[in-house]
Amino acid sequence: MYICICNAITDRQIKEAVANGATTLGDLQFELGVATGCGRCMESAMELLPTPAFECSLHATEISRSRRQAANDMQLETPAVAAAY
Repeated sequence: MYICICNAITDRQIKEAVANGATTLGDLQFELGVATGCGRCMESAMELLPTPAFECSLHATEISRSRRQAANDMQLETPAVAAAY
């Protein structure tokens, strides 16, 4: 199936580039010319890229939102900060 009509690039070509080490849209643009014309194919091309590891993991900020104060925590926080917990 054609992904980039402007440059006649197929999903097979993109998958082959990924198999050969392409990991970013910039890699695909450099190697194949994908998304260098009108740009409408950008999202479709990016869907064929490997998912970065950071998108598959839980971020520390998500964990810290559920932080509860432990019984042995020292009470050094200001009242406003302590009330946020």
